[in-house]
Amino acid sequence: MKLLSSPVIGCAAEIAKDIHPKEELELLFMKAGLDSFVPTDPYTKAELVIRTVRGAQQQAADADFAARKALYEFVRLIAERTAPSEQGDIPTGTPFWRLSEALRADGFDLVAEYEISEDTWGRSMTNLVGVRLLPLDEPRVPLSNEITSLEHAFDRLGMTVARNCYRQAVDNLVEQRFEAANGQLRAMFEAVVVHVATAHGFTTTRQGAGGPAVRHLIDQGLLPENDGGSFVRGLWQITHTNGSHPGTSDAGEARFRLQAMTGAARYLIDRFTPVQ
Repeated sequence: MKLLSSPVIGCAAEIAKDIHPKEELELLFMKAGLDSFVPTDPYTKAELVIRTVRGAQQQAADADFAARKALYEFVRLIAERTAPSEQGDIPTGTPFWRLSEALRADGFDLVAEYEISEDTWGRSMTNLVGVRLLPLDEPRVPLSNEITSLEHAFDRLGMTVARNCYRQAVDNLVEQRFEAANGQLRAMFEAVVVHVATAHGFTTTRQGAGGPAVRHLIDQGLLPENDGGSFVRGLWQITHTNGSHPGTSDAGEARFRLQAMTGAARYLIDRFTPVQ
């Protein structure tokens, strides 16, 4: 488990101090699993927060898995407490926005999840059901059941083919089937560019439309050459070299492709299909 940085912990600690009365803080630390770090001598509210999280950070820095997990949960609980009650844009400068920005610098996407229900008059309404910290980069190996931010975006957009191809690519990379991983990554990336282009006027009735989809985005000025277009076109061309042919790819190249296409897919989704 990755060690959360001091800016992230500091941001969560500051928010906790501001939004919780002293008696709630100890309960918060118990829920997060930080109660063993709570000081026993008299303390102010600020001292309670600082000494508790610093004690946990010291243990986490020494590869204490329980301390790292507790700090993750502490940050998640603060995010859940400050998340908007309804789905929509996150106002700049709010506690949830500040924590989200700090986590993105650490390589995590702070995702608030909602469900749709009806009130007693039959009106549709959204309810917050939880908050998760999802890694922005590719899954760690060996794989766990935790999904990445990219896979969460695939689910949100109903991009089943892209998600399945991405998961198969990661599985193949773990099993050292590098050419198979490259082939699945190409299919994933094609699904992403076609999805994005289709939402902006592109039409196709056949497979293998990745190249035309990229050209459509560039030609329509949606992805100018000097503003992402050359990058996406170049990466699409790379997917057709040393791909799924036996003996033409090694671990380093396959892992580079996974990292590059994960980042590019994330870029396209963030640019053209942001969370509303």
